[in-house]
Amino acid sequence: MAISQTYIDELNQLEQQRPKDFFTDFAQSITVYEDDDIWVVDKPAGLLSVDGKTLKVSLLSRLEGVNPEVKLIHRLDMDTSGIMIFGKNKAAQSHISKQFIDRLPQKQYQAVVMGSLATNGKKGEIDIPVRYEPTLKPRHITDPEWKKRALTKYEVLHHELRQGQAVTRVALYPVTGRSHQLRVHMTHIGHVIIGDPIYAEDTALALAPRLCLHAHSLRLKHPVMNGWMEWQSPVPF
Repeated sequence: MAISQTYIDELNQLEQQRPKDFFTDFAQSITVYEDDDIWVVDKPAGLLSVDGKTLKVSLLSRLEGVNPEVKLIHRLDMDTSGIMIFGKNKAAQSHISKQFIDRLPQKQYQAVVMGSLATNGKKGEIDIPVRYEPTLKPRHITDPEWKKRALTKYEVLHHELRQGQAVTRVALYPVTGRSHQLRVHMTHIGHVIIGDPIYAEDTALALAPRLCLHAHSLRLKHPVMNGWMEWQSPVPF
């Protein structure tokens, strides 16, 4: 459902009028780890990672309200919650950004998908390119002819019932980082993530009040100490 520009303007105005204490309290409530070089937070669902073209309310802008020097490294979809890392200086941002380019960080997401996902050994992978489809805005689609590879590994954790419907809790390990990759890949194999406002329909959409996709853990090398560090966020669904 489209949001009116009037409502967006109201949200922007409200954000601009918030007192300094709001941003300080918000940042404190989501901080998982912080030192002189990095800032690891637990992003809430429903909040943009960075300001949009019209909506100027985001995780980055709120953190900048506390520390104007904070640097973006990666993003999560607005509907996705979980672990994100920011740099607190350009050197840290560059160091960790290069790790992402080199695919060194180890990321685990958790999701609840529609249906009983069955696979040999409880593990599998989805290897098909994902691209934006302008005629279906804001959807992305799988396209085997697309030049950029998209690879997701997954593991079935267990099966559940939600309101009498069979669902499956899965761990997802994105090897590449395409926009909407996990959402589109799960839809591609016939197991859409429940509560997804973009890709789920009917029962799958109604089974959860939010997208059931969460960045559960992140492991990478500290940009200064150079040792491996890992952070986790409890799965909220």
